[in-house]
Amino acid sequence: MRSRLLTPLAGSVLLLIAAQCAAAFAPIPIAVHEADGIERRAWPLTVSVPLPRGALRDAQGAHVTDERGAALATQARALATWPDGSIRWLLVDTQLDLRARQKRTLHLQEGASQHAPSNPLRVTEEPERLLIDTGPLHFSVPRHHFAVLEGLQVAGKGAPAVGPIGSSLVAGARSGTAQPPQAVEVVERGPLRTRIQLRGTYGNSFDYLIRLDVYAGQRFVRILHTFTNHVGSAWVSLPRVSLDLPLGELKPHSYHLGIVGARPRSGDLGDEGVRAVQHDNATAEIGGARADVQLAGWIELDGAHGSVGVASRWFWQDYPQSFAARRDGLTYNMWAPEAAAAKAGVGAAKTHELALWLAPSKGLPANVGAALLTPLHGVVDPQWVASTNALSGAIAPRGTAAQFARQAREAAARYLQRNGVERWNDCGEERCADAATERPRVGAYGMWNWGDWNFRGYEDTTKGTDSWGNLEYDTTYTLALAYAASGDPDLFDATVAAARHAVDVDVIHAYPERPEWEGMNHPKNPLHFSFALGGPDLGHTWTQGMVATYYLTGDERALEAARSIADYLTKRVGGAVRGNPRQWGWPIIALLAVHEATGDHRYLDAATRYAAGGMKAHPPTTSAQWKLGILADALAYLHAATGNAAARQWLEAYVAAAMARGAEEDTRAFPAVAYLARVTGDATLRDAALSRAEHLDLGNWGKPFSVHGRIGFRIYSLLESTR
Repeated sequence: MRSRLLTPLAGSVLLLIAAQCAAAFAPIPIAVHEADGIERRAWPLTVSVPLPRGALRDAQGAHVTDERGAALATQARALATWPDGSIRWLLVDTQLDLRARQKRTLHLQEGASQHAPSNPLRVTEEPERLLIDTGPLHFSVPRHHFAVLEGLQVAGKGAPAVGPIGSSLVAGARSGTAQPPQAVEVVERGPLRTRIQLRGTYGNSFDYLIRLDVYAGQRFVRILHTFTNHVGSAWVSLPRVSLDLPLGELKPHSYHLGIVGARPRSGDLGDEGVRAVQHDNATAEIGGARADVQLAGWIELDGAHGSVGVASRWFWQDYPQSFAARRDGLTYNMWAPEAAAAKAGVGAAKTHELALWLAPSKGLPANVGAALLTPLHGVVDPQWVASTNALSGAIAPRGTAAQFARQAREAAARYLQRNGVERWNDCGEERCADAATERPRVGAYGMWNWGDWNFRGYEDTTKGTDSWGNLEYDTTYTLALAYAASGDPDLFDATVAAARHAVDVDVIHAYPERPEWEGMNHPKNPLHFSFALGGPDLGHTWTQGMVATYYLTGDERALEAARSIADYLTKRVGGAVRGNPRQWGWPIIALLAVHEATGDHRYLDAATRYAAGGMKAHPPTTSAQWKLGILADALAYLHAATGNAAARQWLEAYVAAAMARGAEEDTRAFPAVAYLARVTGDATLRDAALSRAEHLDLGNWGKPFSVHGRIGFRIYSLLESTR
């Protein structure tokens, strides 16, 4: 964001930018910590690295080195570019060895990699299938019949094969098995990691999107399975969603099951097998016995011919889920049939992430499932992230902003803790007036809820009963900025969870009754995706968190969702907008964030049109309402991007009026004050904005954390280098 803010500044600042662009970048530190107590060999690491404008133009012009300066095998691609074509965010893959609990520091350096992987990944495209060879594993992905993958086997003569992996989804009374894919594509190809994508339907108005990440030299595959509801009715029951893996001749005889905070549970499969069910976030059932435990989300089956296992990220948080293991097969239920059916709203989607592994007996470390629950994480130095200006709103944990960076991290921890204990009524209706339907729950957990937050108080009546925030004020964005300023891996996970919820549950992926609404996000409501309380609201639309998540992870689906919102807003600007100031302001910010990530000028043009309409509808000095502050900040974003003279004139009048109101002015006015302070160098404006930022209360739940968190990051990112 600050790079755009420099556009209208004086010539001396522009010369500073030019000098920065001409300079090569120094080695960029990337911290890696093995936190699961498992030794890892040639383990894959995918990390996204921001770069300043002009520093790198070719993704192949950088490589990773270890602590001794030795080059590591590197694969890289550009996620986003600056307006001059140089790389803004670079997605980097490498592999490294880690001892249990070891901490290492790698560096990204200039120069093409001279170190090729010893056993590169091979993907061969044939008319009927894709053939994948990771070295230790071989399998295929068929084009004309469905299988997530098939013929999975350990390299070596006579090794037994498992699969094909099937998938089924029951919607109401309509059972569905995954139909042959409409498309099988290699969407990212490289010697270290390749992503394969399957798109198709279950044949019952539910679609699937399945993404496979395969890694050179590894015995596991990471899978992201997304289903989307296109059923025309408002709701449909969802009794079961599953992946089924036949085990063929592997015939395991024992199992190991991960338990949170305890030793894994082990036992003999026997003739009946074992079933493990996570009923809610506090109660599980293993082999028919209920207990107050949380299943970690991984299960491993061992036999004389080898071991096979599944590790599902956020297993207990995304309850109800289950495993059913037998000697002849393993089923992973993304919605457990042991629970009452889910209530799926039209247009809702859900992504589950898992890793599947197959190895010779004792070919992987014991309890490797714990290491496979989440990808290995690399932390880019927060000071570097802020210095590049590649993430709008990012601040360094030093100088003027150091105290706020610490406060934001602490507030994020409080927010997550509060999310774990808030009581709410899971009655399944917008209004829960009937005591007979009362279903008390604790914590923001469950398949539709994980990643969101709800309003405080049991059966609050914000909208309906127990309204979910739908990440109001863009909690995802505030979490991403708190992570970027701290490097805290817990905040990275929280950002990803929030983004997945926003992309899956909070976006209208389908609505046959009103197709013009498709692509937009839902405003807050009691059941996330209900239309009973109204449709899209221009005053509740955000894309910055999705864009930031795309930058930090390379998840294309986050950018696709942000683009779908921007496309809706682009179409909407041509119609009548008679809204309050924030219904002009938030669309401007949302559109500019997507323009920044894509370079698509349609979004910049639409933002400019919203700005013109907003300035005409809401003069800068005729109202003191806080919503005018949202429009003012949006016009600041627009002025930074374009130098729009009308926006500058409007802002000057608005800031003068806000300063005249002094202590009576709402805090949401002060990002605009900070922006004008940066543009003009006015110390009085700067001090007023910083004074407000220093007294922000980030609270301990979703709304104050998101509102005041984003305000604080905005102000400090504008002013930290001007004091």
